[in-house]
Amino acid sequence: MAVLRLIRFPNLLIVAITQAILYHHLLLPNFREFGIHPSLSPQLFSIFILVTVLLTAGGYVINDLLDSDADLINKPQKVIIDKSISRQSGVWLYFCSNLMGFFLALYLAFRVNYVALVNIFPLATAGLFLYSYIFKRRPLVGNFLISFYCAGVAGIIWFAEREGFADLLRIAPEVGKKIQLIFITYLFFAFLSTLLRELTKDMEDFDGDAQVGYQTAPIAWGMEVTRKLALGCALSLFIMLLFFAYQFYQQLVQPWSLAVLFLILVPLVVAMIQLYKAQNKQNYHQVSQLVKWIMFSGLLLLLFL
Repeated sequence: MAVLRLIRFPNLLIVAITQAILYHHLLLPNFREFGIHPSLSPQLFSIFILVTVLLTAGGYVINDLLDSDADLINKPQKVIIDKSISRQSGVWLYFCSNLMGFFLALYLAFRVNYVALVNIFPLATAGLFLYSYIFKRRPLVGNFLISFYCAGVAGIIWFAEREGFADLLRIAPEVGKKIQLIFITYLFFAFLSTLLRELTKDMEDFDGDAQVGYQTAPIAWGMEVTRKLALGCALSLFIMLLFFAYQFYQQLVQPWSLAVLFLILVPLVVAMIQLYKAQNKQNYHQVSQLVKWIMFSGLLLLLFL
């Protein structure tokens, strides 16, 4: 269905699963063990996930609306706007998803008695619009912004439950510090893996972006500089994962967790080798697909901690 492709339904599903794992698998059991009440009940957290999904869906729609000229060159077979869905319908979908998300965020803010929390939604929406309209077409600025947003999928949970975190650190400091380390590591993992993929996609889309006048990193600074930046991200990600494995070696000695870790590290090494040797659009596309698998495997790793 064209609408599901436009809003990148599989990506939205991953966003929802990520937040559900962090909340139900990591936070809630420890909060309950030490008698800590979460700011968001499981029912309210379901609405919280829906708000995040609607915000993300709106970001995908506005990106396709504003980036259609470049997409017609870079990936003509995947273009939806003006082909499967009219531009007017896309605009309506964008406004409806954001409006619904805002009212749900407002409802949550009143339920947790923290009205200022609702300000995050319009700020995040504005940031995604500016990314698609301006920052995506500039070297690194858009790459950093979208990487920050992807890390924020996990970070916003930490922010929403900051009072429970503080109580957990006070009541059970060892447990609290471990959970804190998992969150920090996953935030960096999400940021670095997204930045790696964004830089790789910019190199993959060099021809189309250049034709429509964008100034992405490969166009402004050259392919070799961008390749080195991407390799730096990949190497940083590899070192961070080794550090993470060292810190949680007791939890990672089980066969399944070791297998998942293996499914992250090996493709990452392969991606670095392919990135170093890449010469054309197809090579960069293969690296981009590998990074998508690495991002998904990182999510699976959370299940074994």
